[in-house]
Amino acid sequence: MRERTYTKELMELWKKTLIDTFGYDEYMDFIVQPSFGKKYLSYLPFINYTDRTSENISDLLELAKDNHYQIRTLNFDYDDFKEHDTVTLRLDIKGKSIDDVKKNYKRLAKRSLNKERRLDRYYLKESKDQIDILYEILQDIYKKHGTPLFPKSFIQNIVKTLDDRADIFVLYRKEDDAAIAGALYFYDNGIATFHYGGVKQIYNDSTTAYFLYHSLIEFHTDKGDIDIVDFGRSPYDGGTYFFKTRFGAEPVKIDIHTSDKKDIYSAYSLASDIWKRLPSLVTDTVGPKLTKYLVDL
Repeated sequence: MRERTYTKELMELWKKTLIDTFGYDEYMDFIVQPSFGKKYLSYLPFINYTDRTSENISDLLELAKDNHYQIRTLNFDYDDFKEHDTVTLRLDIKGKSIDDVKKNYKRLAKRSLNKERRLDRYYLKESKDQIDILYEILQDIYKKHGTPLFPKSFIQNIVKTLDDRADIFVLYRKEDDAAIAGALYFYDNGIATFHYGGVKQIYNDSTTAYFLYHSLIEFHTDKGDIDIVDFGRSPYDGGTYFFKTRFGAEPVKIDIHTSDKKDIYSAYSLASDIWKRLPSLVTDTVGPKLTKYLVDL
């Protein structure tokens, strides 16, 4: 069950979303992604992994040879994890109730949820009509992390093209209905993927993120047709990695096959620090234009 990838059908829908948003050209299975004087054959940008495993890409490597390229796959055989390894964190919920899942929460997650139950501060709303609200939340989160944010049209096209394979969640504060957190999910092959989201910085106290993640896990456990909740990409042993493991999630290695090998977390640390210091007016204007060219995003 754990060794599951996305489907080819999702890859085709993802390609359409990319082309509709960024105007990319297409070459066989690849997107042709311009990047500061170079052109990359990318399979595929802006998604953490694809329908391929690491031992099943010989045809893609043959197509990409003599070009700049990047191919993202899952490697289920890898278990010798090292710091900064790129991983995705997966939670097995197949056939489980939310009470079953909670048994594997770590102590801090359980304590945080108990606190939020007492405070009764938030409610979660599921609706695709919340794109504008989610995008405002993402602007805050991406600025905090020093990462350029894609244009709003990308989310609009994901929701439009993936249709019932995509959903948007927003966490609201009960006292004033303020939107404090959100998430974009997409669904494929029994996998519910938390692709973009988080908590606004001013609301992100010690327990809010735990309540958000737990509420989303509970929603997908009750949904009935989901076997895996995928919390998305993290650097192994990083802060987001440890946060996600507190819900019982386990790592799966993401292999990034590329003509230009680098540690993406180290390579962009300086650029990230600079981006954090820029005025929001600059990042909100430049970021959506810049993301088209960022192969490693």
